[in-house]
Amino acid sequence: DAMIDHEFCMPLAWGKPVSMFFFGDLQWGSKGFSEDAWNRFKDEFRRTPNAYAVGLGDYGDWLRPSLRPGIKASIGKDASAGQMLDDHIRRRQDDLIEKMAFLEGKIIGLHQGHHCWEFSSGDNSDMRICSALKAKFLGWMADTRLVFRDNRGRGGQSLTMVTMHGTGNSRYTGVDSRWLDQNIVPAFHAEVYAKGHGCKADAWSPFTRNIVKRTGNPGLVEQKIYCLNVPGFCKGYTNGWESSYVEQAGMQPQPLGYGVMRVALSEAKDLKRARGSASEQLRIEHLVRVL
Repeated sequence: DAMIDHEFCMPLAWGKPVSMFFFGDLQWGSKGFSEDAWNRFKDEFRRTPNAYAVGLGDYGDWLRPSLRPGIKASIGKDASAGQMLDDHIRRRQDDLIEKMAFLEGKIIGLHQGHHCWEFSSGDNSDMRICSALKAKFLGWMADTRLVFRDNRGRGGQSLTMVTMHGTGNSRYTGVDSRWLDQNIVPAFHAEVYAKGHGCKADAWSPFTRNIVKRTGNPGLVEQKIYCLNVPGFCKGYTNGWESSYVEQAGMQPQPLGYGVMRVALSEAKDLKRARGSASEQLRIEHLVRVL
């Protein structure tokens, strides 16, 4: 299947930067979910002016892909049993939707993750969250064009992103980040890249892309690259007697947290030093907030 194409418009004025929060891997419902970490994320998001969110999947813990076939097989062709299980998951998910309700109206989009449930109706639990919170469903992977509009509603500046839930089971942060560097960044030309899944914390700029001009005077246009490897809100090590697969496999405990990207209009003095692509009109900083 092709990745989802998306455009999202937001206001951007002098002295009023936009903040984008990248979050995922709550795995709400599991023993490792950290209510404290989620509340700290919620508090910063609500306190931050002009805040928007991108969800990277795994919001609930509706069984890993390796477990779902067995459950489906046990139900077989019993439509009534399948409906009862779907209804139970929907009722449980209502609590998660309430927990995420503060994001409504501020969501750029939500990705699908591994830990979602496919209902017999054909949709899935991540689609249901999107419907409840009036958010764009971004599937597994999406390209997004962010269009920034001034106080009069006029566009001009834009920023491009490639975001996804992610894949892989690397034990080390460097290896997990290198997966994004080697597989996604070279193949899909954008300015911002973000992934979840690995629960690693990393924010980096792998290189400056140099684009040969197609029009005007010959030369190059520099494009800065911003990458985020976003952790989550679920602990791999819990109470010692209800061990998760992370603890059982002896994997390194990973920090909880989320990614933040702030976008502001460049000052006039900065524009004199750099001319080229539209992104150079923007000042961008990115980080991972470790909790």
